[in-house]
Amino acid sequence: MYRIVREENRLTGRVQYIIERKRTFLWMESWSRDLGLDIQQIGPVGAPNYDGAKWKMEEIMAWDGKMIKREIV
Repeated sequence: MYRIVREENRLTGRVQYIIERKRTFLWMESWSRDLGLDIQQIGPVGAPNYDGAKWKMEEIMAWDGKMIKREIV
């Protein structure tokens, strides 16, 4: 399960939408910005607008976190 979180920096007025993944362990639940993708990335996955973050979240869910497509040519 994923969600999009809106973050606003009050000093700069910058808004960013961040994707988080739900994690469960026994009876505990938490949200993490580590999405477990097959690519190395510094920082959270997100976009400066909601539509961009929603598109990225749909791609992650559709491909189950496998963002790199490899094929033999």
